[in-house]
Parts: sequence; C-alpha cells; structure tokens
Amino acid sequence: MRIGLFYNRDIYAHAALNQLVPKLIGHELGMFYSQRVGGSSSKRDPRLMALAAVETDFTSAPGLSFDALARASHCREIAITDINNEDRDVLREFNADLVISIRFGQIFKAEAIALPRIGIINLHSGLLPEYKGVMASFWSLLNNEPILGTTLHWITDKHIDSGALISTRSQSVTLGETYRNQVLSLYRPGVSQICEAVDQIHSLAEHKGGDLPAGSYYSFPTSADIDRFLENGWRLF
Repeated sequence: MRIGLFYNRDIYAHAALNQLVPKLIGHELGMFYSQRVGGSSSKRDPRLMALAAVETDFTSAPGLSFDALARASHCREIAITDINNEDRDVLREFNADLVISIRFGQIFKAEAIALPRIGIINLHSGLLPEYKGVMASFWSLLNNEPILGTTLHWITDKHIDSGALISTRSQSVTLGETYRNQVLSLYRPGVSQICEAVDQIHSLAEHKGGDLPAGSYYSFPTSADIDRFLENGWRLF
C-alpha cells in the first residue's frame, strides 16, 4: 500500500515513527509534517510555551531523526502549511491508499479526507469520546482518572476526534511521573494499534460509517488549570 504518514514534529510523533516506520516495511511511505499546529499561541500560559519547547527538543531523543526516517523509507519529508488548500495537491499527487495521522496539527476537511483510497486513521493520545481535543492526558490527570490511553479512529469529517472507533489501549497512571513522560509512554501501545489496523485495514474500512458519541471536548488549559495541576502534585516536565 501507499501510506502517507502525517504528523507534528514533536518528541511524541518522533517516538511513534521510530517504532512504526520499521514495521511498515513493504509499504510505500510518504512523510508529511504540519508547519503549524492549531491557532495562535500568544495568549497561552508561559508554562505551556515552556512545555512546547521541551516537546520539540530532540537533543536527547533516542532513535533516528525525522530526516533519517524519511531516507530509510526512500522518501523525503514534505512540509504542509494548509492541507485543505494550497497543499491539498501534495496529498493528491502522492495518491495514498491510506493516511495515518499521528499528532498532525491541522484539521482534515472533506476534499482532503476523500483523497486517500481507503481513508484516514488517526491515533489520539486520549480515551475517546471522554477526552476529545488537546492535551487529553493533562485533563485526565487533572480529573484524577486512574488510567490514560490512546484511541485509534477513522477521520470521516471535519469534526475533531470523531469518526468510527477502531481500537483503544489503556494503562494505569504512573504516580509521580511527569505529564511529558506519561504521554511518551502511550505511543508504544499506540503503534501496536496502528500496525494491527494496517493488517486488517480492508475489513475495517467496511465498517467506518459510524461515529463516536458526543463525549467531552477540551481545549488548552488556562493558567488556573495549570495551577491546580501543579497543586495536585503533578509536573508538566
């Protein structure tokens, strides 16, 4: 299959792709990363900006660089500024059978969703439908949930974290661990979900018409939310 990997250049996607790419040998891969992630960050708490700096610091990250992963996959990384407008032709020209989204920072809309022959699957670093939106693990910890997890689902419309469920994985919260490391620990089981789905993708594609329940949507935490998070004994990094 021709598989397009769409991701954000952060430590989490880096960890995921280092595990995933070697397991997709035999498929023709393309690697596409989001030039921008979400809207303006100017009004976010400075502690979130510090976290973002940590999440994009690869100086001590184990594994191959994104560029080296692309070379190993016999392709090159392509930057995506707007997948729904000027860069939609990039996806069309790649002629993907399947797109796998891992932390990709843009919302796929109808015309882009229709391009891959089989469809688009997304790995969300939270348990759906309870934790739609951003920083699902942060909100899970703040809400004193005993487990964290990942959800693999189809992207069938522009609504965030909707589409038919494929699979979930959950694990116990590690007391005393940072938010950063809790999230990193989700991607080994998450990659297993993706590999299992790729192996069964044609069968799964026959049942992607349903949708997840409404659930709850979370945005970026406010300063008050971060204060409560720290007061409860958690650390961002």
